[in-house]
Amino acid sequence: MNHQKIYESIIQKAKSENRVRLFKNQEGYVFYHNHHILPRCLCGGDEEKNMQLVTVKEHIALHKLLTYIYPGHRGNACAYHLMAFSKKYDKYMSFRDYAYAKKLISLTPVSKETKEKQSKSMQGK
Repeated sequence: MNHQKIYESIIQKAKSENRVRLFKNQEGYVFYHNHHILPRCLCGGDEEKNMQLVTVKEHIALHKLLTYIYPGHRGNACAYHLMAFSKKYDKYMSFRDYAYAKKLISLTPVSKETKEKQSKSMQGK
């Protein structure tokens, strides 16, 4: 399965719809999330060309796809794990999603740099 191609097709579909943020009381309102096309953890910035409005379901799918596209990348694993275990996404996650997120975070190594930061943080407490 070509995860990159699926990822790009979801982004292209969202772009083609020229989505805009509306207020809840406006006609045609849909709740959108801002998604970094290239995640911050992969040096993506907050510039407009790197942002896309996506639905909640698309956002979850995109972050799951990123874990397949960049296997072993801790930042993507953490982003998906946070989504999986956040109360605001409960109704969109399946048991399989929870299990995958839990397994993913346990198998994705923590970098030496992160371990050092954690160690320094613990010493300061």
